[in-house]
Amino acid sequence: MIKKILFPALLLCSLGQAAYAAADKEAYLHFMNGMVLERKGNFDSAMQEYKRTLLLDPQSVFVYKQALNLALHIGKVDEAAEWADFVVKADSTTADNWVLYGNVRWAKGDLDGAGTAYEKAAELDPADQEAFYQLASLWSSRNPVKAIGYLQKYLELRPEDSAEIYYQIAVLYNAKGDFDEVKKNLVNSKEADPDYPQPRYMLAGYYEAKSDTMAAINEYEELTAIEPGNVELFDHLGELYAGPSVNNQPEAEKYFLKAWAKDKTDPTAAFWLSVINEQRHDFAAAASYLEASAALKDDAAITLRLAYYYTQSGRYAQAITMLEGASRKWPDNGEISYFLALGYDDTGKTKKAREMLESLLGKNPDNAEARMQYAVISERENDMPAAEKSFRYLLAKNPDNANVLNYLGYAFADRGINLDEAEVLISSAVALDPANGAYMDSLAWVKFKRGLPQEALAEIKKSVKLIYDDPIVWAHAGDIYEAAGDSRTAWMAWKNSWLLEKPAKRGPAEARVKALQKKIPAAEAGALETAFLKSFSPAGLEFSSFAKAEAKLRGKTVKFDAILHFAPPEDFSITVMGPLMAPLWKAKLSGGSLEMDSVSLKDLDPEAFSYWASLMTGELGDVFSGRTMAGLVQHEGWDSPCLKSPGREVCLDDSLSWPEEITTEKEKKLTLRPGGYFFKDLYLFPGTLEFKLPFVSLKLTLDKEQMNFSGVNTLKLPD
Repeated sequence: MIKKILFPALLLCSLGQAAYAAADKEAYLHFMNGMVLERKGNFDSAMQEYKRTLLLDPQSVFVYKQALNLALHIGKVDEAAEWADFVVKADSTTADNWVLYGNVRWAKGDLDGAGTAYEKAAELDPADQEAFYQLASLWSSRNPVKAIGYLQKYLELRPEDSAEIYYQIAVLYNAKGDFDEVKKNLVNSKEADPDYPQPRYMLAGYYEAKSDTMAAINEYEELTAIEPGNVELFDHLGELYAGPSVNNQPEAEKYFLKAWAKDKTDPTAAFWLSVINEQRHDFAAAASYLEASAALKDDAAITLRLAYYYTQSGRYAQAITMLEGASRKWPDNGEISYFLALGYDDTGKTKKAREMLESLLGKNPDNAEARMQYAVISERENDMPAAEKSFRYLLAKNPDNANVLNYLGYAFADRGINLDEAEVLISSAVALDPANGAYMDSLAWVKFKRGLPQEALAEIKKSVKLIYDDPIVWAHAGDIYEAAGDSRTAWMAWKNSWLLEKPAKRGPAEARVKALQKKIPAAEAGALETAFLKSFSPAGLEFSSFAKAEAKLRGKTVKFDAILHFAPPEDFSITVMGPLMAPLWKAKLSGGSLEMDSVSLKDLDPEAFSYWASLMTGELGDVFSGRTMAGLVQHEGWDSPCLKSPGREVCLDDSLSWPEEITTEKEKKLTLRPGGYFFKDLYLFPGTLEFKLPFVSLKLTLDKEQMNFSGVNTLKLPD
């Protein structure tokens, strides 16, 4: 059916007609009381009043019609049927009576009888729109074409209902699969009443089915003006924008935020906003959206996702507390138990992690992820019997699991045990995945442990080309190059390992670097240190960055925003920005020439500022072009932290890993102190650049989050 069958109550034309139909005053009073009760929703009492009326006036067709309408409404179909028979026998020439009779036959399941009654009504009164509407409803599921014909007749009689009727015709054409007619009638409905939402939704759905996503979006966006509080509508628009056919994340986020603003517990908006912020690596924001989601109390997967965000944003205690609660709520959910075990391991509760993994494996011995993690933790805790047992269990289930083959082989090799089997295991992993740099590193290591430095060297060279950001791989490379008799490359490898390692774990690498320096002549120190500095320096590569600047000149301090930009081979510019990012002042170094705007910065002496600004711009240009590092020589061997070239001295930090002070002899002594180094694509950028001059200082702080830089450092070693 297109919509519910209508059982219209027949209105009294006037109180006089009611009185006439009721026959006497008592019948009239019972009838009127029944109508009052019916309007109040007291249907049983109203029905009793109508029956009393009929006892007093058994020939009143009008009362019978009122009573049978109510009987149909409250489901007393048999009583309605008796009264309907009386009505058409008493007056068979009135179309309304036959419509009413048809309604009763339909309610009793006599569809043919209902259709005959409606046709009779239409024959008696071709202008009876209710008969045509009921005929359309009756035939809608059995014969859509016939139903459409009746709706079109109804539309001729009641053009004011065109929005609804066009919509229902579209529904019937949709059932037939005639989608051109669907669209045409939906458009007609929309034109008849632009504020009627149902056809607009159906039209948008039609566009979606036709993969015309932007047309669908246009319809839905117009619907937001009609239904500004519809959270589901905003969610759906967000999903369309986020989908692969549009992939417009900013617009998607805009609509998810609208939905979230209306209902902060909305699961759809909360989920998508968390995913969008996860892609930005803003895990704190991702967590904030999920925390209020209504899905959190019933959806274990959402709980796991929120725990993951807590972990990634450093809130391990919150993650574990949440997972512990989830584990109590869903005790049979192995995934929750598994991630809780990982959380325990991450927070140093290794014993609890192993116990939970053991419990998981007791319930499901073939849980590969849990068994692998149990083996990894056991190996790390030097419980090789437990680790080996689980690794071999996994290999028995899947002999071609390259990760397990490599892990077990490396565990043997690192301990110097079962080296023959270790090489077989690792070689099998490499054969299964020959482009995996980690497996090549393991193979190099087992060959090193077997006393085969040249074979190890061949493998480690392949590994570092693929994995150039792992301190362990570089440590292995250092040992292997040293064993092969190349102390200089070994020193470079260990320095790489030191720099890439977490500061708290740098001790072993530092010791190895110092030990190797004793094997390398002091005269070679400068060249090696310079080569190391250049390997991590972004000098000569294009970049731009926003920066905060603080300048002090003759007792006055000003702060401003700036943009630094370097373009190879030697163009450098610094632009001072004002309100709304409007440029206030710019200095540009290009081809050895400096162009500089006239200064109009508040509180600064123009002449003094211009002089010192030219010196500082020139020095920054030298740093970012690489001229600062050119021609440096170290005269005092490994014990000297400073390197020199004509007119410049570069002093390194205590670890001899990055410039800490650059001093230039110009007209007056100029000192630059880089600091706060950070990695960007494995290049080492100074987070701060501070100039110290007589009566003048300038500190630039780079905004690492707003930096454009496309370089990728692969840390090549000599072949």
